Amino acid sequence: MSDLVDITTTSVGRDTLLTTYSSFFENISYSGSFRVVVTIDPAYGVEEEEVEETVRFLEDLPRQYSQVREVVVERLPKRIGLQGALSLLFAHAAAPVGVHLEDDWRFIAPVDLDVLISELYAHESSQIVLTNSHAARGGTFERLDEVAEVPGTAGRLLRLNRSSWAAHYMPLCPHLHRTDRWAPTVARALALTDGVRCPDERVRERVVAEQATDRHNVLWTRDVVAEDLGREWLVKRARYKAITPEYAGDAETGGATRRSGDSPLVLKRSAALRSRAEKLIPGMTQTFHKRPENFADGEYPVYAERGRGSLLWDVDGNSYVDFVMALGAASLGHDHPVLSNVVRERLGRGVLLSLPAQTEITAAEELVSAVPGIEMVRFLKTGAEACSASMRLARHLTGREHFLLAGYHGWHDQLGGPSAGVPTSAARLGERSTLDSPADESRFLAAVRERGEQLAGVMVSTPYHRVLSAEFLSELRAACDEHGCLLVLDEIVTGFRLAPGGLGQFHGVHADILCFSKGMAAGMPLAAVAGPRHIMDRFAEIRVSTTFGGELLSLEAMKAALREYGRTNYYEHIAALGRQLRDGINEHAVGLGLGEIVTGYDPMPCLHFDSDSAAHQRIARKFLAGMARRGFLLRRDVNFISAAHTSDQIDDAVSASAEALRAAHT
Repeated sequence: MSDLVDITTTSVGRDTLLTTYSSFFENISYSGSFRVVVTIDPAYGVEEEEVEETVRFLEDLPRQYSQVREVVVERLPKRIGLQGALSLLFAHAAAPVGVHLEDDWRFIAPVDLDVLISELYAHESSQIVLTNSHAARGGTFERLDEVAEVPGTAGRLLRLNRSSWAAHYMPLCPHLHRTDRWAPTVARALALTDGVRCPDERVRERVVAEQATDRHNVLWTRDVVAEDLGREWLVKRARYKAITPEYAGDAETGGATRRSGDSPLVLKRSAALRSRAEKLIPGMTQTFHKRPENFADGEYPVYAERGRGSLLWDVDGNSYVDFVMALGAASLGHDHPVLSNVVRERLGRGVLLSLPAQTEITAAEELVSAVPGIEMVRFLKTGAEACSASMRLARHLTGREHFLLAGYHGWHDQLGGPSAGVPTSAARLGERSTLDSPADESRFLAAVRERGEQLAGVMVSTPYHRVLSAEFLSELRAACDEHGCLLVLDEIVTGFRLAPGGLGQFHGVHADILCFSKGMAAGMPLAAVAGPRHIMDRFAEIRVSTTFGGELLSLEAMKAALREYGRTNYYEHIAALGRQLRDGINEHAVGLGLGEIVTGYDPMPCLHFDSDSAAHQRIARKFLAGMARRGFLLRRDVNFISAAHTSDQIDDAVSASAEALRAAHT
């Protein structure tokens, strides 16, 4: 057997590789020599200076470590993804034994490579994993019956009896392998399985499909010998896992060009699609608030083709900086990599399973941790479902039927009578008010105090064109407590925008029940009813059921979104940019004698024209059309800032608004 071992590494050029190799050679003992093969894929947009430092370090390895006989660096001109890099590495494989290292590990304990190579052949193994902090998380190697020690191994090796946090066949963990077995297995797995899934899963799938588990038995070192550096680096640099070549790293913020606005938009394909839709879909679209007559009918795009970051492209190829943002649901921007990647990874394991999944528990834990004051959560699919379920829960808890409502709570609202398709008997159980002025707030409070003992609950969704005061919410809280009715806050729009818990947390007022959707999963369809245990525990006594509440893609997306909010300055960012947009547009509007036309909460600026003025409505329509021609999508009423918007884009929008307002006002 040759005394040469190949060390293979997929790198993105980051300087964590210096720690990986330095700590490896400091802890490894081996009587032979090494050949180092490294790919450098520009997947994370690492600065050129850092990449050059990494390359210089690699080229200098033979001088630093006499056992390194040769270094091969494949510096790639474009992103090829992890599976492409692995395929390229194994194409270079020459030695009978290889050690695979990613570029983000730190070795912390001695490794006797001579002993491990001997055990590799003695036990007819394909791979010995160098146990690390990531694979060992959750107590994998301490739990009873999960692993067994392999008798007669000088290195005290282990074999998994079943997989948990650790798993069989881990090409991405640091490991030792037999090249004649391992390289063809990985190559077949990458060639024959779903290209959007993680290589670990693809290798496992292929080994099982080929009934080759005996041939590819895997051993583990008992001791943890390496710790992960990658997650810390990703958080610090705000980067995301790059598993597939389609993955694009940071959300795109460029690409939309500010247009002059002199020429009308070409919207031929939009118009043709609208004509087809009107024959098939009542109301033309499933979402009432996306209908073009709510914007600038005939001068505004109707159908979108794709979105990326803060940008949207319509079906006619026009690009826009988007402030509609899927009615606030796309809180991180369109196709944000942290969401897209988790969906790609999850997709290959099923979307809706026949039994409850662990993801439901971990998602609930994540939501409870993110929102102060809640202890339990029930997942549903839409905001309307969440609001309806919360009303049923309140009626069950109080034994009362009537509700006072402020604002819109989804199409399930039992209001409107027969003309809205709602039985009169049901419509009488709910009374809706507006909170458009301080006087409305006083009237609403008076109604609660007067009729509170008849009420199951009070549900409030904030108006968007004005900011509800903390004093109003505090008085409402006190009135509900006095009369034993429940305070339900509809945080469908305000949750994960004003604060994690929405308006209530923003003003320091706790609700009995909270309803969430939209930004909770950053655009994936998911809703929730949440609250303290003594209230939520009673859900088990009523029949609120939804097949799709446990749909796994949305739950995984929610977990990823909440972590992204928590690790970044998301809330400060969207509030600051919203103020910048509001103040900039208002300065131009006031100068034209229109008054302040953008009002409301910082991260969700509301374009509020006087509804009683026909002249103002004409100006609003012309303004929205003019902004669209210039490359900016806004809507009458509430607009939304996302994590992907930039200050430069806001400056451009404000500049365009000056031109559009002047043109609309003439």
